Formats: sequence, C-alpha cells, structure tokens
Amino acid sequence: MFHRYAPLILILFGFLVPGIAPAQGQQLNGPNPAPQANALNAAQPPAAQPYRYWTSNWSLEDVQIGELVIKLRTIGIQLPVALKGQATVEFRVSVPVNALRTWDAYRFDGSLDIKNLVADQLQFDSVHADVFYRDGQLLLNQLRCNERLDASGKPIAGSGALFGNATAKLIPQGDFTAKVQTRDLALGPIAKLLSRFGFADAQDSIAGSLTTDVTMSGPVAALRQVERWTISGDLNAKGLRRGTSDGFELAANGFQWKDGLLQFSTLRIDSAKVPNFFIEVSGQVRLDEATTFEVNLTANDVPLGDVAFLLSPEAQSIVGGKLDAKGTATGTIGPSTSIDAIDIRMAVASPSVEVAGIQLGLLEHDIKLTRNHLSLSPRGQTTDVTSSGVSELLIQSLDFDYELTEQHASVKQLSAKVFGGDITGSVDFARDALQSHRLDVSWSDVRPQVKLALAGISPPPMLSLQSSGAIQWTVRADKVMDPAEHQATAVVDLTQIQWGTEVVGRADVNLRLDGGNLDVSLDGNVFGGTATIKTIAHLDHSMGWNDVPSKLQFTEFQLEGFSIGRLLKDFGIDRPRFDGRIGAAVSPVVSAIDGQPISLSGTARIDVVGLSADGAVVVRSLDLVARFDGDDFVLESGTGVYAGGQLDLDGQWSLSAGTKLLTVRLTRADGQLVLLPIGPDATQWVGGTVSGRATVVGQGDGWMGPIRISGSMSTENGTTFGMPVGDAHGPFTVVVNPSTLSWRATFPTIRSNLAKGRVSGNMVLQSAGGGRTGVHLDSQWRANHVDFESLLSRSIGTSTIGRGDLTGDFRLSGRNIRGINDLEGELRIRLGGTDATAVPGLSAAGSLLGATSLTGVRFEQGEVLGRIANGRLLLESISMVSDRVDVQASGSVGLVDRRLDIDAVISTGNFQGQNVLLGRIGTQALLDVVPIGQVNSLLSDRTIVVQMVGSARDPVIRLLAGETLRANAQRFARQRVFGIIAADSILNH
Repeated sequence: MFHRYAPLILILFGFLVPGIAPAQGQQLNGPNPAPQANALNAAQPPAAQPYRYWTSNWSLEDVQIGELVIKLRTIGIQLPVALKGQATVEFRVSVPVNALRTWDAYRFDGSLDIKNLVADQLQFDSVHADVFYRDGQLLLNQLRCNERLDASGKPIAGSGALFGNATAKLIPQGDFTAKVQTRDLALGPIAKLLSRFGFADAQDSIAGSLTTDVTMSGPVAALRQVERWTISGDLNAKGLRRGTSDGFELAANGFQWKDGLLQFSTLRIDSAKVPNFFIEVSGQVRLDEATTFEVNLTANDVPLGDVAFLLSPEAQSIVGGKLDAKGTATGTIGPSTSIDAIDIRMAVASPSVEVAGIQLGLLEHDIKLTRNHLSLSPRGQTTDVTSSGVSELLIQSLDFDYELTEQHASVKQLSAKVFGGDITGSVDFARDALQSHRLDVSWSDVRPQVKLALAGISPPPMLSLQSSGAIQWTVRADKVMDPAEHQATAVVDLTQIQWGTEVVGRADVNLRLDGGNLDVSLDGNVFGGTATIKTIAHLDHSMGWNDVPSKLQFTEFQLEGFSIGRLLKDFGIDRPRFDGRIGAAVSPVVSAIDGQPISLSGTARIDVVGLSADGAVVVRSLDLVARFDGDDFVLESGTGVYAGGQLDLDGQWSLSAGTKLLTVRLTRADGQLVLLPIGPDATQWVGGTVSGRATVVGQGDGWMGPIRISGSMSTENGTTFGMPVGDAHGPFTVVVNPSTLSWRATFPTIRSNLAKGRVSGNMVLQSAGGGRTGVHLDSQWRANHVDFESLLSRSIGTSTIGRGDLTGDFRLSGRNIRGINDLEGELRIRLGGTDATAVPGLSAAGSLLGATSLTGVRFEQGEVLGRIANGRLLLESISMVSDRVDVQASGSVGLVDRRLDIDAVISTGNFQGQNVLLGRIGTQALLDVVPIGQVNSLLSDRTIVVQMVGSARDPVIRLLAGETLRANAQRFARQRVFGIIAADSILNH
C-alpha cells in the first residue's frame, strides 16, 4: 500500500523547470530540435562550450495543484490519481541559455509548501519539502506531511504524519528511491484504496491508524507498476476495526517485495481486548503467471465472527465461534486456477464453530490437502461418545478425491460422517460450456442444528432436522439460466423436526423437475396438527429463474389443528397462557416481475377453535375469510363466539404503509372474559354483560405500529373491580403501542342506571409499564338517588326489606393494581328517606332496645364518609338521624369477603322535644355549658353500643357490656360521633 504515497512525492516533481518546454508549434533559434519525447528519454550530448546560465528567483503563492499536474505531463509523467490543493513555491531556477533543449542541464533548488492537499482519498493539511534538481536528478529532502493542524498551524496531538526523502533520475530516466515513515495515519481513507489492488471492498467504516518505516525503489518508468518496485520495511496498524467492533493490532516487520516475491518473516495479528488471541504467519508468495507460496500459520482463539466482520459486514452473521490452527501450506496455482502442486497440512481445534447458523460442534481435526485429495479426520482418531451414545464430534470425518482441469472441477468418492449420519456422492462442475454440471448425493440420519435469529426471542431457538434423502441433478453448463433445461429429483424424509428441546413433528418433501415440469410436495405432522402443501409449474425456454415463482400453482395448501399452546411454548414461552387449535386453508398465487421482489396474492380461510386464556375459553370458535395481495390483507368476514358473545369483524390491514382499519362488533359477551387476553387480572376490570362496537386504526409504515381503538360499549349489571356500575354505556378510546407493550384506555363519559337511580362518571385504565404487572386506574363517579335496599341486594345479597336513597361522590383509583386489595378510593354519600330495615344488621340491633323498636323508623337524613384501602371499605363516619332514633357508627366492610366489622351507638328518644327543653333551661345557659350539637344527648331515653361482625348478609350483633359503655361512648365522642360524656356532665349538675 506504500505506493499510494507516490502521488504525494510526484507532485513535488511538478516544479521541474516550469515552462521549459515550448508551446506546441513554437521553435527556438538554432538547429531543428529532436522531438520532445526523445529529449525526455535521452539527454543531449554535452555542449562543446560550458553552459551559460540565466538565473532567476521564482516565488509563487497558492498555485492550484492542477496547474502543476499539467507541468508533469509536459515531461511525460502521468499521475494515477486526482490531486487538489494550493502550493507555495520559493525556487532559484537556472536556465542554460546556450542549451535550452538539454533538459538535464537545467538546475533549480528551493522549497515547496502545499496546503489542504488531497491525493485520491488521502488528505493532509500541510506538506513541505526541500527540492533540488541537478544533472537530470531530482532530490526531495525534509518531506513532511501532517494530516491535521490546529488554528496556530501546529500538528494536533495524535493526528497522522508522514516523513521522508526521495531521489529520482529523470533525465535520462533511471531509478528512484524513497525512504518514507508514517506515524498514526488514519486508515479510513487508505481502506478505500485497497479494492484497487484485489482486496474486498473496504468501506469507509474501516478505522485505525498506520505507522510504517519503508524503503521503496524502482525504475522511474515503472512509477505506476508496483510489481516492478522493491519495497521493504516495517508496518504496524493499531485499532484496526469496522464500526464498533473490537480493535485489532497488525504488525508486519521485516517484510520485502522484490521481483514479484513477497517475503515476510513474521506477520502477527492480535487484540488487547481479546485475550489469548493471535494469528502469526511467515513465509513467501511469488506472484507470476503461476502463484507459488510457502506459508507457516499459527492461530489461537481466533474470533471468527469479529475477523469476518472486519473483512465484510455481512460475513459476521455467517460464521461464529473461536478457532485454533497450526500448519503449513506450500504449492503452485497455475493459470485458470489449475493446481500444479499443493500440500497443506493443518491442525484445527475449536469448542464450537457456527457456519450460516449451523452448529459444527467440537473440532479437533487434522486437515490434509494434496493435488487431488482432501481429508479431514479427528486427531488421534478420536471417537469418544457421550453417556447417551452420541459422539461429541458433529464432524467426524470428510474424505474425497478432486480434480481441477480446464474442462471441469469434480469431487469424486465423497464420503462424510457428519451430524450423526453419512453422506456419499459425487459432484462435477463443468468449466466447458458444452459439458454438463452433475450432482449425485445421498445421505442418511443426518441431524444438523441451526440457530435461528428471531426478533423478540432470546436466546435464539435451535432447530434440529434429522433427515435422510437423495438428490440427482444435471444441466448443461451453458443452460444454467434456463430452468426448463434442468433435470432434478429430490426425496427428503424429515424423520424428526426438533425445536429447542421439543420434538414438534416430521415431514416428507418430494421434488421432481423434468422436461419443464416442476412438481413439489410436502406432507407432515407438526405442532400437533397436519400440513399438506402441493404445487406444480410448467416451465418453458423463454423463462428465467425469476419467472418460476409466478408459475407456481398451489393445488393444496392446508394447515389443520395446530396447537396454539405448543406453538407458543416452542417459540420460547415457558408457560403459555393460551391454548387452542388453529388451522388455515390458503390458495396463494405467486407473482414475479424482472427486477421486482416476489409478490404473493390469494385467499385464506383461518379457523380458531377453543382458544383459552388461563384455562378459561375465550374464543369458542372464530372463522376468518381473507384475501391478500402483496402487503395488503382484506378481511372480508370474521364471525365467531368470543367471551360467550357474538363477534363480527371486517376491514383491511397493510403490512407496509397502506390502510390499516378494522371494524369490530361484539354482542352480549361475558365482561370478565372480554379483557382476559390482556392479563390474568383483567377479569376484575369489567363485569356484567358487555356489548360494543369499535374501529381499530393502525399507524406507521410497518405491520404493527401504534394502534388506536375507538368506539362505544354498554354493560348490563356491570361492575368494575367488584363495584357495581349498573346498566352503563359510553364512548371509549384505547391507544396501544406494541413496541413498548403499553396501552391506555379512556372512558370520558359513562352513564348508568343503577338500583333505580343514576350514576355518571369517567374512567382511565392504562398498563403499568416498565415490565411491571397490574394496571393503573383513575375514576370519578357521581350517584343520584340510588335505591339503598336494591343496591345492597345486588352487591351484597342481603335480604333486607325497606327503602332507602343515597346520593354522593365516589373516587376509585390505584397503581399497579392486580386485585381489589390494590384499590384506593374515597366516598361521601348523603342518605335520605332510609328505612331502618334497609340497613344490614340495624333491625337486629334495634331489638336490643327492648320495648323501643326500630320498626317503622325512617331516617330522614344521614351521611357516610369513607375510603377504600387494602381491600376494605373503611367507614370513617356513619350518621343517620330520625325523629326518634340516632345512629352513629364506624368500621369497615371487606370488598371481597363482604364481612362487617362495625361499631355503632344507637340512641332513642323524643328528639322533637329539643325545643321544649331549650325553652325551659334557656338557650344561652345551655350553650354556655355544651355545644348545640350535643344537646340531642339530653333527650335520649336509652342508649346502646353494639358491634356488627360477620357476613353482611347475616351479621352477628354483639351488645357491649355495661362497664365498657362509657369507654365506648368516650371513644365515639372523640370521633365527634356522639357526645355522651358531655351529656352525663350536664345531668350530674
């Protein structure tokens, strides 16, 4: 690669006597001169008298390099690369006035400076050289090039630089020599030049730095013929990498290129980031009509994927693993890649190597390649087997004869023991257009493993195919591109298809191509179902291979009874929530146009039966009828039973940027099952009988971008998290982001008829996100004149008889809700016109009052304050007042078990006599002693303190003992429920 710096040196030759050649057609005084071309190739005889010189000083500033290139052309030097930049020249030029056409009599010396030099892909901010020309010889001294300078003109630390000197005998043409040193030159620009010399295309993503110390020499006439140069020295590349891959270090010290022979005592590649890895190569290669080589190789822990990625980004996905190798290679490869002589002996070892996704397993083998034979055998004839009787070596042996001639390349007597089976056969590749390619291979019980890189599945699953079969194929060499000329038969028996650790089925594949008739079939049992695919095609000589897909006619394409649970499990879900059966009948039509991707169209019928989630059947049956054309799918009809209700859907969905719109209708479905596919906790989100209609709109250019679902729904006897919402209806919007597995459902206006009253509100549900389970909830509700007795009867199941009325506000919310225990809420309810018999347990408690009964008592006013936490309704305050009874209570009710734990103070008396008492005592005197709110206590003729515990349907009533009466009264007084202590104080005075 060092000759790439030749243009940099040649540009300095451009000041070789500027303007000494006359313009075309112009002549000087004296005899007719020889043609300029001859003058350049041979100096004129010495003048009879001493040269007389006219000397002048030349000073040129910011001259375009392009002008100098023209000057080089005048002396016969053509540069192989484009040059740009600005040059500044300070020269002392001496012109022989009595020998103007004696080119070697000219003299000049001085300095040359170039700014922003661009030579092909190489770029330098500054170039400097001292130039001396005398007697036809050009000398360049103090050559100094810097890749990058700072604002002050000093080299930037770490940037690349080039130093050197050179001499060239120009007239008459002789030899050139150059001594060049580089330091940390950027490899990116140099990499683009490698493809010009037979290397693979090294894209500009190659990075690293190059440091060299090189001597170059050769004929001036061969400046553009590197094969005639002599190059020797040392080369070191650091941080050699592509993209973000690990960097490699390369050192080639003491190499030499001379007379077509490349010799290198040691070439070493290693990496500080990959411990124990190195590659060492020594030897020589002669490049001539025949290539002769003698190479020694030692390699340890070679990261095959990283090394392949450095050579080509696509290669990393083809090969993987680490490899050790040690051996020698000698031979001669003649013209047309014929092998005159070759002897390669190599030992290789690896714990595991992967090629094109196929696991080759453990390698401990010797490779031997001679002029007509290749063998690969286990080192020391290793035949170790595991406890299961299977050899640890997937590649046991490989052996075949081969022959390379100008007419053909053939492999004969192929015998391989690989992947637990045997392969035999022969291959003949014709190099003569009138001969035929032939393939005859058979195998038995071969079981390769392929690692499949599937999006969203980690680690990648392994596909293992155990098969036996045979292939015979032949075609004339000049008819390869004519499908109708091929003759082939293939029979493949896939005796076992294994996905990961699960055996998923078996299949038989048959192919026959003869006389332009192609017949392919597949029959198998996979994933608990059956698969049958049959296709035929009629080919003619006017067709190419691109036309074959469009000629395929599928006579049968059936997939029946595939197990959904098994599919999910085999695709990496350890405990799938879903199960059921799915099948499809497809009538595909393949289209192919030259230069365009293959396109599929046709119709499909898909059946889903018994789809369950967490053991509960969600889809009893679903029939989908669709047609497809390329990326666009049109769902003509979809009918089925979903969550016990009738499901109908239609619309279209594009896998690219086309329309994505579905219409869904659901009638009288079980609310607990409707959302169950979202998650196992979703049964609590909605209850009742659900009906609705929605449109599903997809966004983005892919098949599954953001999704927006909007519509309306209604419920009968609906609930949310166990809370009754009655017969509710309202619009909703759901936004789903599949990339983050997140969603948000908004119900902006919900209206409901509940227990002879009305309820309105709004609700927002959204996924927890961040990999957390559960759901977030935020809702606000307003109840108006809901019948108390009917509500309790529906939600609790009480058998009370009596009327009641409640109106109030209710908030229900929570974060990461997985059940009722995660709910939070607040409520404030006003009670009006409530019969005592409508309150659970109150009638039974009233019987403890003795002669005074609660029969016929109606509470004209009341209030309930509470909150929801930890799965319980915490009743902070219950107050109900009538003209004869006052009830003050607090406690809790379980939202799941419906169990009560309530303490209550029930007081009876003539509360209408309050005005009489005030008249006798005096309002001011009474208020001076107690607050007006405690006056009712004075009128109470009997007070009891009770506990209500147990089931809300049939609670247990406990009367507190007399010695605890005052303590309970004081506790309720502190809660501002009942001022019994203040009343006692007044009576005692």
